[in-house]
Amino acid sequence: MILVPSMFEPCGLTQMIAMRYGAVPVVRQTGGLRDTVFDVDHDRERADREKGIEPNGFTFEGMDTPGMDYALNRAIDCWYSDREFFHQLQSRVMAQDWSWNEPALEYLDLYYAAKNMK
Repeated sequence: MILVPSMFEPCGLTQMIAMRYGAVPVVRQTGGLRDTVFDVDHDRERADREKGIEPNGFTFEGMDTPGMDYALNRAIDCWYSDREFFHQLQSRVMAQDWSWNEPALEYLDLYYAAKNMK
């Protein structure tokens, strides 16, 4: 697991690098963290709608200790009580592609479509 309780996070590289190595993220919902980490208990619909992926971590809102504690307790409980699911979650986060490969191809398609609109 990796805990990222940032107040502000414009990009969120920390959790993306950690996920490549199988660390399940526990993050505060802000900026790039919210864009890349979808709560396994609460964000299934948003993950599918925004990225077409399965939820991949645990999140919390606010800057208070109880919020962070709630997310950490859910993550730790998942690890202790449902080891099989937790290992599946680790595999899931390692398989997710947060590279620029797909967005770059979409940008090129958009560029050429705009270029040919004469």
